[in-house]
Amino acid sequence: MAQDLINNDMYVNGAFGAKVLIPPPGCITDTAVQAQAGIDATKLIHQFPLRYSQAPGTAVIAETTHLHITRATGTVVSIEAMTPTPATGADRTVSIDLQKSTAGGAFASILSAPITLNNSTTARAVVTGTIANTALVDGDFLELVVTVAGAVGNQAQGLLVTVTLRESPQ
Repeated sequence: MAQDLINNDMYVNGAFGAKVLIPPPGCITDTAVQAQAGIDATKLIHQFPLRYSQAPGTAVIAETTHLHITRATGTVVSIEAMTPTPATGADRTVSIDLQKSTAGGAFASILSAPITLNNSTTARAVVTGTIANTALVDGDFLELVVTVAGAVGNQAQGLLVTVTLRESPQ
C-alpha cells in the first residue's frame, strides 16, 4: 500500500474524512473534546466514592456494612477515614477494614492492614489505608468492617470513611 507523507503542518478549511484515523498517543487531550460531546457512559472509566459514616458526637460502634456490588472490571483507588473526636483512652481503638468477596467466596481483606484510629489520631485528620489488592471484577462484593476495642477512657466519636473506586466500561 502506497503512503504519502506530509512533512509540514496542514490546515483543512472544511470537513476532513478518513476511512481509518489513527491519532498518535497523547494527540487527543481533554481540551480537544467538546463539553457537549455527549460521549456514552459505556465508553468512559467511572470514578466514584462510596461513603460510610457514623454520627459525630456518638461513640463509634462495631459494624459490618455492605458497600458495593461491582458491575464491571475496575480498581479500588483509595480508602480514607477520619474521626472528628479521637479516643481519649490509651487502649481505645477503631479499626476499619475493607473486604471483598469474589464469585460468592468468603470475604477477605484487600488492605495491607486495617486503618487504626486511636488516642494519637488527630481530630479530623484523614488517615489513608494501604490497598494490597486493588483489582475488581464484575460481581465482586465489597463490605466495610468497623471494630472497636478498649475499656480505658472514651471511644472515638463519629466516623467518616470514603472508598474511591474506578470501574471500566462494560
